[in-house]
Amino acid sequence: MASNAPNTTVACPQCRQPVAVHLEQLVDAGADPGAKQRLLKGQLNLLSCPLCGQTSMLGTPLVYHDPAKELLLTFVPMELNMRLQDKENLLGSLTRQVVSRTPADQRKGYLLRPQEMLSLQNLINRILEADGITPEILDSQRAKLQLLQDLLKADASALPALIQQRDAEIDVPFVQILGALLQRATGNGAAEQDTAVRLAALSEQVAQHSTIGRSASRQTQVLEEVAEELQALGTNLTRDTLLQLVCSNPDELRTRAVVTLVRQLVDYEFFVGLTTQIDKATGEQRKQLEAARQVLLDAVARSDAAAKAQGTAAAQLLQALLQAPDETAAVREALPEISDLTLAILNQNIEAAQKAGQQDAIARLTQLRATIMAELDASTPPALRFINDLMQSDTPEAAAEMLRNRSAELTEELLQSMVELAQDLEARGHADMSAKLKEYHGLAQRELSLAKWR
Repeated sequence: MASNAPNTTVACPQCRQPVAVHLEQLVDAGADPGAKQRLLKGQLNLLSCPLCGQTSMLGTPLVYHDPAKELLLTFVPMELNMRLQDKENLLGSLTRQVVSRTPADQRKGYLLRPQEMLSLQNLINRILEADGITPEILDSQRAKLQLLQDLLKADASALPALIQQRDAEIDVPFVQILGALLQRATGNGAAEQDTAVRLAALSEQVAQHSTIGRSASRQTQVLEEVAEELQALGTNLTRDTLLQLVCSNPDELRTRAVVTLVRQLVDYEFFVGLTTQIDKATGEQRKQLEAARQVLLDAVARSDAAAKAQGTAAAQLLQALLQAPDETAAVREALPEISDLTLAILNQNIEAAQKAGQQDAIARLTQLRATIMAELDASTPPALRFINDLMQSDTPEAAAEMLRNRSAELTEELLQSMVELAQDLEARGHADMSAKLKEYHGLAQRELSLAKWR
């Protein structure tokens, strides 16, 4: 949670208009993850002048606490010129609040040794370092952002050549940053429509003219091809048929795609079968199968490690949300981090509480789930919300009735979204859901045509 100093009035640095502000001086990342994010994004203690529109971050003493990382940091801006006694009294009061809020059995030595930061940037760097983000990583990200700016500023006719010229700098982290910015701009709708268009155009050019872009396109193509082959097997998809598929063409990209799509079948018994095939093979075929086995082992290890890390992160997020003083605000702030895995772990905890008969835990966890679902629904684009509602229909008859009742919401853009979503579901191996959506798309198309004549 964030501890607030009393309301105070500060003169706007631009127009000198007195502005009432509410300062946050204690940021506890364990109790309120949103406060940590506000601090890192430069959104903590902002002064917004209603007269001139000036927005600036106010300098104020801060105490930062992260129990998971065993961090207790303090910072007092030098420009405040606080007397040593006043500084010690204020920081001492804030750190005592941290200690008093920490259960006795969880108090550790770091709480007695707060680290003093000389600048706000040092404070932020220390927080990021504890999260595994080193100064070198930050420098690399700044370089990627500068590259992104350079590419966005380039003339369209010169862009392909510039991408090829700076090909060595365009790597996976750069593509991830570009994708994240495009997703955020797209999600903000009309407010960032121009930005989204420019980023989408750049993304397309990077995919066509960079080495990493062409490689990613090839990986996507292979993934779709393997997904189609697995889908064609249908109920005949077993360890044996999967083994045949791998052995018939042990290409590295195809082998990695297998782990991505059907990790659950690549188990001990699968590797026993693969080793048997290797023992039978000779010459070049044996070398290819041995290489494929190593690729599979590496891919499985990375997949399992990623799944474990994601599970740990999801569990920590749920714990933070349960401890947040304002559950709705905390959930809204954490929405980008809430995934299907987060909800699956939450449901597992609810089931465990039910089996144990822990009524208080059941009520608390169920309330959190309801809050998350409500916030997810509120943040879902109208088109996707409509499609989700439509997919809840168990039969074509029920879907047709819903479409008639909500025909006013049907548009060509909505129908196009249904087509794109069906294609995406099919590419990811969800053939049944894709077929259902395609059928309902046909019903929606018919209803839209009829609605024009009513």
